[in-house]
Amino acid sequence: MKEKLNYLNVGCGSQYHKDWVNLDMNPVCSDVIRCNLLKGVPFPDEKFEVVYHSQVLEHLPKEKAFDFLKECHRVLKINGIIRVVVPDLENIIDEYKKYLNENIKNPNKETEANYDWILLELYDQTVRNYSGGLMGKCLQQEKLFNKQYVTDRIGYLGHSGTKITLPIPHDSNKIKQLILFSKRILSYTKRGIINLFLGEKYRLGKFRLGGEPHLWMYDRYSLTRLLKDVGFNDIKIKTIFESDIPNWNMYELELKDGMAYGTPNGLFIEAKK
Repeated sequence: MKEKLNYLNVGCGSQYHKDWVNLDMNPVCSDVIRCNLLKGVPFPDEKFEVVYHSQVLEHLPKEKAFDFLKECHRVLKINGIIRVVVPDLENIIDEYKKYLNENIKNPNKETEANYDWILLELYDQTVRNYSGGLMGKCLQQEKLFNKQYVTDRIGYLGHSGTKITLPIPHDSNKIKQLILFSKRILSYTKRGIINLFLGEKYRLGKFRLGGEPHLWMYDRYSLTRLLKDVGFNDIKIKTIFESDIPNWNMYELELKDGMAYGTPNGLFIEAKK
């Protein structure tokens, strides 16, 4: 059995690499370890050379962010690298103001569509009360008038068609794959039955606490300050195309064939312990 790299991918979702140690609250396959990240990172001090998490921090309550990053700091070796990716509040606000002003001065079909989309980026995943929200409905349209703009904003998801689907486990063992996928289907069925008997308030509370909504937003100042407070140093703003992590692009956690899996306009920050 091939030994894992000393790299940790926290809250990986369906974006993982088999050579890494991968953690998630709801694993999609056997290459991902189940872990409740709010209870800490289940590894000893100074174990990893790299800690990475993308689209995770914004899903945690603001008051939990420090403790979560402190755990990432704890398991990182001295001079180890952390890479954090979140939606970029500053970039979203800049886009919002751009299309707000364009629509006030000289509106057209394209500027209106872009304005509507950037509002979804800003608010939808924060306020949505069902999976996918209004953004999901937008992406499920057969035709998007501003598909190129949406593609540029959300990367591979926008390019690969306009429908959101559940990630199917891609474990190499077909029997394990079938079992894991069946468990997920049973889980959704069970949820549906519970919702039917306990009602809308239970469904809403379960969804809001289920990890999909964004609970906070960050910009380069607030995230840099938070990383400093935790104890990180040498903090650098990066892009999706650059990293100080050795051989970063070969792992295809953010890019595949030159295209972003998601949030190419996100906030990419690296720091050292």
